[in-house]
Amino acid sequence: MVLPTFEHLDEEKQARVRQALLNEFSHYPLADAQVARIVKDAGIARGAFYKYFTDLTDAYRYLFGIAMREIHQGMPKRPTAGNVDEYIAALRQFVETTNQCEYRELIQQHFRYNEGYLGEAPTRLIPGGDAKQWAFTVLYHQTVKDIMLAPETAEARIAQLRIALTRGSEGE
Repeated sequence: MVLPTFEHLDEEKQARVRQALLNEFSHYPLADAQVARIVKDAGIARGAFYKYFTDLTDAYRYLFGIAMREIHQGMPKRPTAGNVDEYIAALRQFVETTNQCEYRELIQQHFRYNEGYLGEAPTRLIPGGDAKQWAFTVLYHQTVKDIMLAPETAEARIAQLRIALTRGSEGE
């Protein structure tokens, strides 16, 4: 993640670097990102970048982590058959928040290019092996991804998700 040198910078300089990272990663896939553009935008020396981050991927993961923490605020901890309405409302809020915040293009770039570039990781195992909870989580995340990539399909995708979750909880 971020190196200790970055954490010791004053907040104004950290904010400048984060904004430069956001500008770069919102407009270029990670594979095409350039340290040169970031340091020029942030007004820092190239060597300073490498005192703050080990490489571009490290910088990207740092920024993406910040975005995810901010956007995920208010999401229920675990999807279950009993909180479908709550989770769908939270999903709507997540999409709305993402669409209105500074991270929208970053998230779209992530789903379009960077997720595959960083490599696929298996889904997390749910403690206790609750298969329904795992399925709900996978469906929610896929629905968010699909909506971010094709916003015009949001309502149809949410309706599809609701049907899948409620039919699954009724044993059909």
